[in-house]
Amino acid sequence: MKVLILYASITGNAKGMARLLEQFFKHAGAEVDVGTMQQTAAEKLKAYDGIIISTYTWSGGTIPEESEDFFADLAQTDYSQKPLVFGIAGTGDLFYGKDYNTAPDLFSGALRGSGAIRGAKTIKIEQGVDEEDVPLFATLTKDVVAKIKEVTA
Repeated sequence: MKVLILYASITGNAKGMARLLEQFFKHAGAEVDVGTMQQTAAEKLKAYDGIIISTYTWSGGTIPEESEDFFADLAQTDYSQKPLVFGIAGTGDLFYGKDYNTAPDLFSGALRGSGAIRGAKTIKIEQGVDEEDVPLFATLTKDVVAKIKEVTA
């Protein structure tokens, strides 16, 4: 099982989530690659069984500026030919009110619209990962791994 974890991070919080998820997926027996959305072509996702997006929400409730090209390419790429299971983790700041942690929903919509399969409930945390958040990441990993096994069996 091959999993790609992609992140966009300005403060290091989303990168921290990606690194934590990397450890969980390796522990689950997955072959894991980690990189940035900015340096990854959406077409590359077809080589994987699972994709995990770790992102923050930019002001105004938008996706991170450095992930805009990747995000646009998601809409142009068809993932329905070979099952691609996804999970998403988002970090945000409650200061932004209604715009709090909206980027994960935008990525989820783009992936679903391109034929990818949602494998787990989206995680949305404030700022960096705290000890009480860790079980959420364990559950995301477990659920994505189970969905990958289900759709590739």
